Amino acid sequence: MTQVLENTQHKIPVLAKRRDFLRVAATRKKWVSGSMIVQVAPRETSGPEQGAQVTSAIRVGYTASKKVGNAVMRNRAKRRLREVVRHVLGDKGQEGHDYVLIARTATVALPFDQLIRDFSWCLKRLKRQNSAEAPSEKPPERRRKPDPSLGKGGNA
Repeated sequence: MTQVLENTQHKIPVLAKRRDFLRVAATRKKWVSGSMIVQVAPRETSGPEQGAQVTSAIRVGYTASKKVGNAVMRNRAKRRLREVVRHVLGDKGQEGHDYVLIARTATVALPFDQLIRDFSWCLKRLKRQNSAEAPSEKPPERRRKPDPSLGKGGNA
């Protein structure tokens, strides 16, 4: 009986609400590999009215469209993605973030170790992307439109 309890503790919370999937997609931070698309967004902080939820937990959502195949193929793709997440995300995932994994047609056919490599690669690239976009950096300068009164050259 204790073994069953240990396995439930390692279960990763799942995104269930459509608004959570839309929030993650709205951040437009994603990485595409041959077997999956991984989207990431920082977790929203919980207010006192929502209770004492821990915002450092990692949550994951899974999606497989009809392009992947029939219902059997879509369910198989999502089961494989769940297992990949269980193997990789605990070590390489960022605390306080939500992830959405979108299955592609290759998700069903690729060997499992290739899926693990793809997901690890996506996480590595997304971490690098997040660290490069530090808020302290100033935005790039925008080019000004030429003044039409100055003629073609734009010099006065």
